[in-house]
Amino acid sequence: MTNAKKLLYISDLDGTLLDEEGRLPADSIKRLNKLIDKGLNFTIATARNYDSAYPLLKGLNLKHPVILFNGVYLTEFHTGTNLLFSDFISVDIINKMISIADGHNIEPFIYTYGDKHLVYFRRINNLGAQAYLDIISSEQRAHKVDSFSFPISEHISGFLLIDTQEALEPVNAKLKSLYENELNIYFAPDVSNPEFCWLQSFHQEANKGKMLTHMVEHLSIPISNTVVFGDYLNDLDMFRVAGYSIAMQNALPEVKSLADRVISSNIDQGVILYLESLFE
Repeated sequence: MTNAKKLLYISDLDGTLLDEEGRLPADSIKRLNKLIDKGLNFTIATARNYDSAYPLLKGLNLKHPVILFNGVYLTEFHTGTNLLFSDFISVDIINKMISIADGHNIEPFIYTYGDKHLVYFRRINNLGAQAYLDIISSEQRAHKVDSFSFPISEHISGFLLIDTQEALEPVNAKLKSLYENELNIYFAPDVSNPEFCWLQSFHQEANKGKMLTHMVEHLSIPISNTVVFGDYLNDLDMFRVAGYSIAMQNALPEVKSLADRVISSNIDQGVILYLESLFE
């Protein structure tokens, strides 16, 4: 490959750069900053939003924008300023999704962005959803409501349904049949709670791959000079457009099969070890 200092490296977070507890330990931050000081061009592409990602990464000396919320936003990391947006989901589609989910006794989480990021929910009806609520409650994003109603000042950036595969399959099929050209839908096991699945969706224009192409245009970097790391279905869009793609050993089979290379798992700090091997 090209000289490592001429490439831009983009890593997913959960299951990729973060450890098994969803953290980036102080030693990992120190090692990454040492590499950045040596000339590593490094940034992040995550399904997390700014309020969730920044506390984990605030010690990193990132010099490039970060891709957030699965490609909905391109954001200046140290200020939280959104540089680019993809698109948002219409209220009509969200209302139809709620109706379909209600018909199968599934409770949605709905993400919005106005003055701040919020996650609306009505009630919790399974342990997988409770585990997710515990995470977002610690980030002060969760907003419990009796019924869904969204202020005109808030854009709907995505939604998430958590339940068993059997419960979600008909919902997934219905949404895909209705909104194949409007929604970007991911349906896969919950990595943290494999007995449950996630059905997560964003606007069709919102994915990591499309925002990666916008980011390199913004930075005047050839897309061929990008190297991406990932483990999950939403990383495949990056794998398809990047110059070189690397999957973690713990990645889903579909991700490994598309990758140019497979490295050691996130638990073994595979991303950092790989980058350190380039800058020895």
